[in-house]
Amino acid sequence: MKQYLLLIFLSLSVGYATAQDYHLSQFYASPLTLNPALTGSMGGKYRATAVYRNQWQTVLDNSFRTFLGSFDFKTGFGGSSHDKMGFGMHFSSDKGGATDVNTNQLAVSGAYHKAMGMRRNRYLSAGFQLGIAQRDINYNGLTFNDQFDGTSGYTLTSGESLPDNNKAYWDVSAGINYTRNFQAGRSINTGLGIFHANAPNIALDEELTSRLPTRFTAYFGSELPLNRNTSILPRVLVYVQGVQMEMNVGANIKFPLGGYNGGALHLGGWLRPVYDVKNTVALDAAVLMVGFENNSFAFGMSYDANLSTLSASSSYFGGFELSISYIGRDENEGVLCPTF
Repeated sequence: MKQYLLLIFLSLSVGYATAQDYHLSQFYASPLTLNPALTGSMGGKYRATAVYRNQWQTVLDNSFRTFLGSFDFKTGFGGSSHDKMGFGMHFSSDKGGATDVNTNQLAVSGAYHKAMGMRRNRYLSAGFQLGIAQRDINYNGLTFNDQFDGTSGYTLTSGESLPDNNKAYWDVSAGINYTRNFQAGRSINTGLGIFHANAPNIALDEELTSRLPTRFTAYFGSELPLNRNTSILPRVLVYVQGVQMEMNVGANIKFPLGGYNGGALHLGGWLRPVYDVKNTVALDAAVLMVGFENNSFAFGMSYDANLSTLSASSSYFGGFELSISYIGRDENEGVLCPTF
């Protein structure tokens, strides 16, 4: 029986790892988990962000809940007044499922932003991130055959020997990013990130090995004015982790709000195709987003309409997400990192 249980826990570990990390619909709202090279990449001295996501609450009694918080800042570096160094820290907590699998991570990151071009309107950035993660499982959500009392239910104490329910491991990530500002309000931002580069062992039982697959992230974003008052912000993001692939493709429309301290309203949406368990590309969700920003604050709210094979059970409800960020402004805005 013990060998059988170990296989169950190994399957849980592997399934949770290869299925993908937690994902965000508002991925741009958590730059340090999108790419370590974005550390300190913003139009201000410092930045604080927070994101909350609740997924599958219409399907599971214990839905998956994700919270992320980060703080980063930038400072001058070297002989050039335009080159910057960024430093930051982020915390994430992902919890849910029938056994309440919980993963917490604390990570620090740093990035170097090299100014390029005659007008210093281009930046090439490289970043590195080192974190420590802790993973546990709630055994109270599990029942075994020897707990059945023969009549009323699973009320007896189990005699099964279970592995430790707590695991800590190191996590290493890195990335590069390129951003450029053009005239007339146009800009582009693109980058590559590598997460779990060390493929840490996340198995709860020390006698087992279950490697967390390396995740590769590629993205492209732009801001293109449609007229004097309105801009479109196309976005493309691709995750590849093990045999899993996820893509986000869409755009936001930016409408300025006069008299609101540089405020703007964002309305947008995108589609999320995935490479599913049948080795085919399928449409997982359609995302709708509304956001507001001014010179310092940005707030976003998004809704995932589930379009996968679980749509009937989920009533097409996949997830709900909130994000907020604050940027401390300075006179030399320098590096660009789109808020939406």
